[in-house]
Amino acid sequence: MFRIPLRTLVFGVGAALALAYAVHTHAPRTYVASASVLLADGGGKSRILKLEHAALDPADAQSRLRISLRAYAGKDLVDPPTLVAGSRSLGADLAIGALLGLGLGAGATVWQSRRRRPVRGERDVMPLLGNPLLGARPLQPEALRALAHQLAEHWFSPQRKLLPVVSIGTGDGRSSLARELARQFAAMGQRTLLIDADFRTPSLHRAFSLQNRGGLANLLDDGEVKLAACGENLAVLVAGTVREDPLELLSRPRLIHFLQAAARPFSIVIIDTPAAERGPDYELFAALAGGALLVVRPGEDAARLATLRRRLTHCAARPVATIFSR
Repeated sequence: MFRIPLRTLVFGVGAALALAYAVHTHAPRTYVASASVLLADGGGKSRILKLEHAALDPADAQSRLRISLRAYAGKDLVDPPTLVAGSRSLGADLAIGALLGLGLGAGATVWQSRRRRPVRGERDVMPLLGNPLLGARPLQPEALRALAHQLAEHWFSPQRKLLPVVSIGTGDGRSSLARELARQFAAMGQRTLLIDADFRTPSLHRAFSLQNRGGLANLLDDGEVKLAACGENLAVLVAGTVREDPLELLSRPRLIHFLQAAARPFSIVIIDTPAAERGPDYELFAALAGGALLVVRPGEDAARLATLRRRLTHCAARPVATIFSR
């Protein structure tokens, strides 16, 4: 069933009513010149004929009436020529405005529904995000194992060790992917550092049963920091205690210095970033890495993906791969 959202309906009707009132108030007046003549036929019957002419110029209305009266010269005038300023009906104008508002609301709803095209697979993603380095795949164990080997071969190098994991919304499976991918690299014998940079909704400390203190936020705030060993070849840096604005913290020069230092002992640095809809925090890491691993929820709005691509392009970051979460 087609329904117009209440917010869209109220906006459309309100705008149309305001326009109708403005037209009613400021529209040019029309002038009506009129007269009535008595017409009689040979059988003694008679009738009254009313002549009317309307125009924006009162002189024009009167001139037209005079021309019409010439055709009835010699006839008796019942009503002499008069000139009055016409008036618009406020009620009629507002009623028309309300109808136009309903049409505007319906049109906006149709436009939004067509614009919000859900993304269901690789064919839908490619035109929106471009050709990623390693293509698209589902969030499944066998696919992640293959992805880890391909990333090790085609993305990571001694000069490039950083890879942020990015998604549009919360609950898209971004943190799960970052965690499982880090474990895959560790199992391959790669010294891996997993960083929780999501200061808005941190979660990695719970996944690894760690306390959320001594983390990245503490480091950026000149506090103590501690890497937690979470298995062979895997270290985790939790988000930590956030006392400042998240974006202001991440914008401090100390972040770059830390990531450069982390690149020396570790071969792989995976960063779990905040959801793009929560703010531009992820752009800092995408710009530093020159790319991002994208997690897409099936059914995601195509317009939001197109916006994400523009933001990544703005910070010179390319899509490395696209993962479809369950």
